[in-house]
Amino acid sequence: MDVFLTTQFQKEFDHYPPGQQDLVLDFVDIVEEYGLSDFDKLEGKLSPSYNTDDPEKYDYAFQNGLWHYHIGIPEYRVTHGKYKTSDWVLHFQWFKNKQSNEIWLLDLYSHYDSQGNFYIPPASYLPNRE
Repeated sequence: MDVFLTTQFQKEFDHYPPGQQDLVLDFVDIVEEYGLSDFDKLEGKLSPSYNTDDPEKYDYAFQNGLWHYHIGIPEYRVTHGKYKTSDWVLHFQWFKNKQSNEIWLLDLYSHYDSQGNFYIPPASYLPNRE
C-alpha cells in the first residue's frame, strides 16, 4: 500500500517532536508492508471516522473516506479488547469501499475537540486532487 502526506500534514509533521514522528513513521512502515487488510498488524485501534451518530459528520467522513488510528500519544490504554486506544489519533483518507491501494495522512489531533466532540479534519486538510 502507498502512503502519502498531504501538504498540510507535511508542514505539521516537520514540527512534531521526534517521538511523535517515530510513531507516525512506524504506522507508515506497517501500512506500506502489510496494507490495511489485516488490522492485527497494528497496535492501536483503527476505525472509520464515519462511525458516528452525527448525520452531518457521518456524510462528510464517509464521502471523503476518513479514518483514524489510535497512535499511542500520549500513551496507549487497553479499552477495546485486543486493540489499544489513545487520546490522540492519526487521521487519514482511505477509500476502502473502492479497494484503494493508497492512503493520505491528514493530521494528528486529539480524538475530541475542546467541546468534547469527536474531531474530524476540515476540508482544507484533504488532499488536493487537481
